[in-house]
Amino acid sequence: MRIKYSPVSDSDAEWGNKDAILSRYDGLNKYTLNRWLCEMRDNKLWRDGVLNPTHKLVFINFEIFDDFLYWKTHGYSKLRRK
Repeated sequence: MRIKYSPVSDSDAEWGNKDAILSRYDGLNKYTLNRWLCEMRDNKLWRDGVLNPTHKLVFINFEIFDDFLYWKTHGYSKLRRK
């Protein structure tokens, strides 16, 4: 799978929904995103980056999601969030 990061210009948003993440990461599909969000929710290091106010609504913190991807990319190293 090839995923390309596409920064959103003129955006000061810190949180977004699944569509916002999918638009930032070209090539990422919804199935993979859902698996990664489940993985984030299950890990105490990353669970603060995913909010579910209702069962249909989800908000993802862009910065924490970027850190999570770095963590996954580098073999689950001992990266600690700031």
